[in-house]
Amino acid sequence: MIGLIAAEITKTFKRRTFWVLTAVLALLTAFLAGIFFFLPRVVDDGFPTIAKPEIYIFGAAQVLGQTWFPLILSAMALAGELATSAWATALTRNSRRGQHLVARLITSTISAWLAMIFAIALFSVAAYFFATGSGAPTVEEWLGVAWKALLVQFTWVGLGLAFSAWLRSVGPAIGAAIAFSFIEGLLLLWSGWRPVSLSLATSAILGELDAGGFGPIFGELPAFRSALFTALAWAVGAALLAWAGLRFRDA
Repeated sequence: MIGLIAAEITKTFKRRTFWVLTAVLALLTAFLAGIFFFLPRVVDDGFPTIAKPEIYIFGAAQVLGQTWFPLILSAMALAGELATSAWATALTRNSRRGQHLVARLITSTISAWLAMIFAIALFSVAAYFFATGSGAPTVEEWLGVAWKALLVQFTWVGLGLAFSAWLRSVGPAIGAAIAFSFIEGLLLLWSGWRPVSLSLATSAILGELDAGGFGPIFGELPAFRSALFTALAWAVGAALLAWAGLRFRDA
């Protein structure tokens, strides 16, 4: 198992696509920083501003809201290898399919988490130099951001693997994952979906996003414990779906 994880880590960081996706994430983070730090200076109609120290946690939440990153990363990690006959045989018919799946779940989660931490660091540096106010989050608050980020990546990575296991091709897997993310967000308009919404649970795990007048769009966020349970339920369900796809798709 250790060997599988080590091999997956090596492959992940050797893939050009990982670095391309990370670069896109960094560019989007720079765009977000521009919106929050420079747009209020040129817009005169009361565009809300967020000062330190709230801007650091708020910015981290905006970065972690880029759920497309773990979805695409995990879909490419599994679907790309399922498209080849040798790996398809190893991943779907080998008795170690569970270990292969766990290795990809762990490595994709860690790599997505590291990319997110890098993007959060970029936003924080911009906030340090360009945001108004003073102060910074405590060490405990930064550690809270770190473990919540890890949980969020774990959940969305699991969904990417589930789509890959069933669709067996990079393009359809990525398309289905992005479509799910979009549709799941639209379902927030239905009040009956909100108690089980992964997007809403993600926002609640990251904290109250009401700094500078940017409040929750869909009413009150669920309690942290409820959001944590919802996210973990989605994570477990996604992992089971991924295993079932490897086990029964070609049975």
